[in-house]
Amino acid sequence: MKLGFIGYNDPAGVEADARFAATHGFDGLEYNYWGDFRDLTLETVTAMRRTLDAHGVGTSALGLWGWNHLAPDPAVRAEAHEMLGRAIEFAQTLGAEALITGGGVLTEEAIEPNVEEFAKVFPPFLERMAGAGLTPAMYAVHGNSFFDCIEAFQQVWERLPQVGIKFDPANWRHHGDDYLAVLRDHGDKISYVHIKEHLYMDGELAAQPAAGMGDIEWGKVLAFLYEHDYRGYLSFEPHGPHWSREPLRSKMLLLSRKHLEQFLL
Repeated sequence: MKLGFIGYNDPAGVEADARFAATHGFDGLEYNYWGDFRDLTLETVTAMRRTLDAHGVGTSALGLWGWNHLAPDPAVRAEAHEMLGRAIEFAQTLGAEALITGGGVLTEEAIEPNVEEFAKVFPPFLERMAGAGLTPAMYAVHGNSFFDCIEAFQQVWERLPQVGIKFDPANWRHHGDDYLAVLRDHGDKISYVHIKEHLYMDGELAAQPAAGMGDIEWGKVLAFLYEHDYRGYLSFEPHGPHWSREPLRSKMLLLSRKHLEQFLL
């Protein structure tokens, strides 16, 4: 397994994160975009790649979040597909290993119509990802995606077994699911992992500190990843109002790494 973290997207942030990653032995950086992906250019992505190469740091993943690839509105769907195509190109330019995105939503009333539409829409994109050397990683229990339960993934796997999960145990737990059961039963479908901690008090999320300082059982998470021979990235995600910004952001990254390293060879 390799270690990385979610980086800043602005040029100064890319430079600072690449220097930090190289100094502290992180393998790669992850970059995520929402609606702002419209404004990302190939020129900017090429400059990002030059910065990473200069520091000897890779790109773990490019994430395209919030775009509805199954939208009933043809104009909304067409723009989402245009962005997805560009994301594949930009991810390849960055040398990313994974492309993170959602499945989209055709209807919220049932899983089956979404699965049917996904199976019609996504094969050409999955082929393009494969040709670009990208592993598809569908984010779960998050906005604008029908992948809000393991059953949605199971139905898709019957048609498109190459679809992987972008797995974040904290998100699954916060959604009310047993994240360890997902790992135990479907760890072979995990294609990318986010490391984000959740600390609960009185049933409420109180903080999102470094891994090992909250309620996620990281030793058990790694145990199941080993059982399924996971060899991808563990990407640390600075999150929340305190630990996503300095002075705690860098501490979160180093403390999370220190905690996880006890389970790594």
